[in-house]
Amino acid sequence: MRFYKKTKFEDERLTNIKNKIYAEVYILIIVFLSISIVLKYFIYNLGAQSITTELIILFVSGIYSAYRSTKLGLFSAEIEMHDRKSKWSRQKKNLFASIILGVGIALFFGINSAVQYAEGTLQSIHYFLLTTLVSLMMYLPFFLIFFVLGNEVLKKNSENSINKMFDDESGDSDEKY
Repeated sequence: MRFYKKTKFEDERLTNIKNKIYAEVYILIIVFLSISIVLKYFIYNLGAQSITTELIILFVSGIYSAYRSTKLGLFSAEIEMHDRKSKWSRQKKNLFASIILGVGIALFFGINSAVQYAEGTLQSIHYFLLTTLVSLMMYLPFFLIFFVLGNEVLKKNSENSINKMFDDESGDSDEKY
C-alpha cells in the first residue's frame, strides 16, 4: 500500500504563512467573542445566559490550546525561549501578575463595598478593611495556584512529552539496527 502513495513535500515558507494566518484567525475570533460578551452583558444588559456560548467557546479553546501545546512540547519550548530573551523569567512574571491581580481585585471589592454599602466614615473603613482582607485571602491564593502552579504543571508535562518523543525516536532507531 505504501508504494502507491505519493510523497508529499511541502514548502516550509508556505506552511509557516498558513500557520500565521490560522493564528490571526484565532485571535480575530477571540476578539469578536470578547466584543460580543461586552456588548451583550454590559451594554445591552442581557444577562449571563446570553453569553454562555461565547464563554464556553473561549474556555474550551483555551483549554484545548494549552493541552495541545503541552502534549506537543511547545509550551516548555516557548517558556525557554521567553526566559532567554527576557530579564524576568516567566515564573517571576506569573508570580508578580498573580499578586498584582489578587491585590487589585481585593482593593476594588474593598472600595466598592465601602462606597456602596457603608453609612459613614467609620463604617466605610470597617467595610473596606474587612472586604479587602477577605478578598485577599480568597483571590491571592487562587491566582497563585492558577498562574504559578498551573504554569509549572503545564511546563513539566510539556517537558515530559518532549522526553517521551525523544525516547520513542531513540527506541525506534535502536530496534532497526
